Amino acid sequence: MILTDKNQFIPEDELWEQYYATRDIHIRNTIIERYSYLVKIIALKLRGVYQQYGDVEDIVNEGIIALMDVIEKFDITKNTKFETYASIRIRGSIIDYVRKQDWIPRKVKSDYKVVKEAEDSLSNKLGRAPNDTEVAEYLKMDMKEYNQIVNNAYGTSILSFEELLGEANLMETEIYSGYALPEQEVESKELHNNLIESINNLNEKEKLVVSLYYKEELKLKEIADILNISNSRVSQIHTSALQKLEKSIKSYLNDSIEKNKR
Repeated sequence: MILTDKNQFIPEDELWEQYYATRDIHIRNTIIERYSYLVKIIALKLRGVYQQYGDVEDIVNEGIIALMDVIEKFDITKNTKFETYASIRIRGSIIDYVRKQDWIPRKVKSDYKVVKEAEDSLSNKLGRAPNDTEVAEYLKMDMKEYNQIVNNAYGTSILSFEELLGEANLMETEIYSGYALPEQEVESKELHNNLIESINNLNEKEKLVVSLYYKEELKLKEIADILNISNSRVSQIHTSALQKLEKSIKSYLNDSIEKNKR
């Protein structure tokens, strides 16, 4: 039930029917208010993607714009759950927005390579993995600069993986839009099973980091504190896990394309 601008509660289905028939801006604004929570949830889940390249307010604004567009294009005659359809579109719009921002992946990779080389050098010298402070001191940089480099590299790997999942979700988008053929639904389930199997094939540390980040929704530093390792080491483990998952998903998608050509 939703409260309209006339202070009357009406069923959501009826609200959608009214908007579909009239395109009344007041009804549209009520629908936006009702589903704005989706934008906030997605913005929080994607924080690792955008935290180095944009603030929360910009991301939420972009999500609201995407929500407005989805409401305009949503077809109530399809047997589709709006929340699922909208979530995929909002998520895709936020990732596209982040990708278009003015940031330099080459510099991110170059800076992180310097940090990685410093860690390797210190590991050989100390006979153990160095902590964040030791690496920063070795490179003669303050912790703020050091953490920024690590976080940038971390965010880049997440963004690449999120984009790949976005491509894979195109099949699911068709299903949620009500246009899927039976074989497309099978493919979507196969993709989901492939991802689960790929996660199970990760080593224990990789599975733990992936679980803490995606399931428990912990930040980089929080994971580092729990595992008692450096931020940079968490980033390395996470990046390694994503590279393996990315390879598996790409292989699955390529096999699917070849199968559909036959």
